[in-house]
Amino acid sequence: MWARKIVAASLTAPIYALLLACWVVIPQYPDSGGVSDTVNGLLMLTAAYLAVSFPVIVTYGVLTSVFSDWVTRRMSKRFGPLVSFGLHIGFGLVLHWLSLGAALLYWAIDRYLTYKGCRFGTRQVWSSLVIPVGVIVTAVGVVYLIGVMQDVMHRLHG
Repeated sequence: MWARKIVAASLTAPIYALLLACWVVIPQYPDSGGVSDTVNGLLMLTAAYLAVSFPVIVTYGVLTSVFSDWVTRRMSKRFGPLVSFGLHIGFGLVLHWLSLGAALLYWAIDRYLTYKGCRFGTRQVWSSLVIPVGVIVTAVGVVYLIGVMQDVMHRLHG
């Protein structure tokens, strides 16, 4: 169970960071400096949100989800999913809407992995932790490369 919870956290964090960044950046697109500024903003906010949220999701999220499953196992199977959903909402309200979205996404991903019967070994769990780090490095790297290309184009045409 712990392995599945950590993998769910590793998948939840980058998806939620990207969704949150889209929610902030995309409405500003018409007023921004163009597509490259929008992409840069989206990637940098995704990296920043991910760097902040992943440690919280992988600690607080995993611990509260394990507790939720523990409570749910002591109830009838009929009400278990509803109680689990309710507990995730309750624990997700710690930072109001900001953390509630992450909690609901985490719950959905964890339930999907449970439904599919996914079992993860130690190596897979450790490997899953590379996903958020890889997303951060990739996002920052792409922003850096866009900046370099813009600088080169500016020097060639200027």
